[in-house]
Amino acid sequence: MKYQPKLQFEDKYCIKEKTISELRRLIQKVEIDRDLIDSLYADKRKTTSKLALRCEKKYNQEMLKKEKVDDFKNIEKQIYDKGFDYIYGFFVTGLYAAAGPLTFCVIRLNRFSKIKDIRYSNKLTDNSRKKVYNIISKDIEYIETLDLSSSEVDKKGLKKCIIDGYKILKNNLDPKLDSDNSNHFIYYKYGLDHENKKIIKSTNKKVYLLAAASIIAKIHREQKMKKIHEKYPEYNFDQNYGYITDKHKNAVRENGFSKVHRKTFNFEKKLKFNF
Repeated sequence: MKYQPKLQFEDKYCIKEKTISELRRLIQKVEIDRDLIDSLYADKRKTTSKLALRCEKKYNQEMLKKEKVDDFKNIEKQIYDKGFDYIYGFFVTGLYAAAGPLTFCVIRLNRFSKIKDIRYSNKLTDNSRKKVYNIISKDIEYIETLDLSSSEVDKKGLKKCIIDGYKILKNNLDPKLDSDNSNHFIYYKYGLDHENKKIIKSTNKKVYLLAAASIIAKIHREQKMKKIHEKYPEYNFDQNYGYITDKHKNAVRENGFSKVHRKTFNFEKKLKFNF
């Protein structure tokens, strides 16, 4: 069935007065909305109908992205609706790495932040992650990152390290907080023992702040691993970032463990190494 535009719409772009070339340039410059699409469909030229169809497809894609953002922000919306003014998200990455630090991030964003391509860092390609990282940076109102070394992980264990990392970040944050109980905190994996907190156990649960913090933490950790690579180039840490790959396993077989490998990571059992 042929698309029928609304009976009443505003041709604010003066579609009928423009050439096809001018219309193409216009579509590249403006944010596509229903008025533009309806105006294109209402025009009698064959090419404008094709342009309208392309615009409608792009418009629907953008609407879908906005719906996904709203889905990601649902938990924050519930918290704001309870009267809290500020929300801080705590995230940790490097949990399943065989080498390198745990990297933490605490972040507070502008409450009206709506980044359409937001995802958890492990759901994004390298290029997409960097692009979203740059957009996130414009919405940051508070941020701190922290690294805990592989030796700390070996000494304390993963869970204790996560809690200790969060404690350090929270202690650094506390002096900057108002004392009117207007702050709420969202933690990934494990939380601290205080009021106004929510713990998210899995990245299957969509949380906008944690997704943003995961991207910041991952990029920070990857930069750290590239520096470590300069000291231990044989392990290709600039490519695997301490996670297990076939090249990483072969490097361990040939060179043994480096000082940044986690001794508590059971290579034989978890990866079926044959040393």
